[in-house]
Amino acid sequence: MPFAITQTTNFNAFAGFGVQRPNVVAASPNLSSDQRSPARWFNTAAFQAAPQFTLGNALRNPVRGTNYRDADIAFIKHTPLRERANLEFRAEIFNLTNTPAFGQPNGIVGSSAFGTITATATDPRVIQFGLKVN
Repeated sequence: MPFAITQTTNFNAFAGFGVQRPNVVAASPNLSSDQRSPARWFNTAAFQAAPQFTLGNALRNPVRGTNYRDADIAFIKHTPLRERANLEFRAEIFNLTNTPAFGQPNGIVGSSAFGTITATATDPRVIQFGLKVN
């Protein structure tokens, strides 16, 4: 998912700007997939804080964040008990492959964590069982 890059100091707050975008000083801030890691998700050297009384030239969402992959599965067995009742057994597995879904990287120029991912967006694998009489 694309996300915005801003800077810690908003030199243009006096003019009504809520956040200030930095300047892009490299051709592309995105890294190839083999160069990305949670410690360095994009090229942080591609951004530079915009000076006072100027607007940064960074686009709205110049960097792509992490992908989201998820595989859930459920096994359900209905067993008749009587004419009007049945037993339902469920086994549900969420995040079957236990793939971590990383949160978005820190996108604030001037932050010590700029360009790093420090959180996950989902839980690890969860397995639950259920038994119900209908």
